[in-house]
Amino acid sequence: MSGAAANAGRVLHLVLRAGNGAFESCRTCCTAGDAVLFLDDGVRQLLLGEPGRLLPPGVAVHYSLPDLKARGLAGAASKLNARTLRDDEFPALLQQYDECLSWK
Repeated sequence: MSGAAANAGRVLHLVLRAGNGAFESCRTCCTAGDAVLFLDDGVRQLLLGEPGRLLPPGVAVHYSLPDLKARGLAGAASKLNARTLRDDEFPALLQQYDECLSWK
């Protein structure tokens, strides 16, 4: 295994919707070393409170900045010090994980 692969995370979870059980299903599968990226309508999960508090320790949480802006939530994300991700940063994040799962 290469050095980069040895340091890779486990699973990148993409949460594409809020309020329909996508996050609830996702969080039951998360373990330390995973990451969750809220994008598309999934960024609305921010309105329900900081989801990181519901995840196991060691799970990173990211939000798509363009999707937050499109839904008028960039200010709310900033107030919560949420970790945001530009579209051009997505490929690098994806490369850090062994697997990627989408939750709708």
